[in-house]
Amino acid sequence: MAVNPVIENIEKKTKLLLAGTVKRGDLLAWDGTDGYKLANASDAATNLYAQYVALDGGDDGDYINACKGCTIYDGDAPFSASNMTIYTSAVGTAGYTNTETRPTTAADVIQIVGRNVDTYRQRIDIKPPYEKEEFLIWAFDTTAEAGIGVVDSPVWVGPGIDTNATTEDVYFTGRFPSNVLSVLEAKVVYNSIAETVAKISVAIITCADGATNTGDTGTAHAAAVPTSLATNKLCYSDITACFDADALKADYNFTVAVTADASVNNDGNLQVLGLYMRYLVV
Repeated sequence: MAVNPVIENIEKKTKLLLAGTVKRGDLLAWDGTDGYKLANASDAATNLYAQYVALDGGDDGDYINACKGCTIYDGDAPFSASNMTIYTSAVGTAGYTNTETRPTTAADVIQIVGRNVDTYRQRIDIKPPYEKEEFLIWAFDTTAEAGIGVVDSPVWVGPGIDTNATTEDVYFTGRFPSNVLSVLEAKVVYNSIAETVAKISVAIITCADGATNTGDTGTAHAAAVPTSLATNKLCYSDITACFDADALKADYNFTVAVTADASVNNDGNLQVLGLYMRYLVV
């Protein structure tokens, strides 16, 4: 006989406006407009990450109680084992919208929401999104530089882009976190070696493991003078807009190509120091 779940040890309780039909015990996500609906970790609903647990059932337009933390008790003992990790499900199912199985479809957003206490109980503890940063320094130079790059006083090191003679391209490769929601900031950082007029264009490509390598090219960064460019200054190209919704996918590989505009008669050299990435993750 099916037993309705009991919710105990409720923490951080609030009231929410619904934007869809939910049941007691469901994980809820902001629908992006005007209310909360079933959480969903699938690629088509990247930002439907779990934020609350429904303490009541309800329909679109209803206000219900919800919480950030609780223990869900089910007398039917449906949980497979103690201490299993609990994830937001990639597909909303009847009853709970969490799963003991890590979502496996390409671009599913991996969000851990709790653990099984035993076969009867799950402890749910939903954390807020947080920021993750990385600085990629393994840039590759594809033309006739001496070695991988140049050194500038006081010992800045990196591939040089000098378009006075030959266009130099520099590349970065990386991988988006499996729990990524958005790219908050992306910058290619340079050291100016007496450079004041260079223009830089940037292109990206992103692709899942096992997918065709043409992937998605995001939004191109047209040739532009880097921000704060001046002699002997650190400057940067803001490429955040390159990582649009089609290009940014959880656990995808990415490449960033940095190219100087050969039509500009540069008066110095730009040295590429690295690629700064700041993500919002769950």
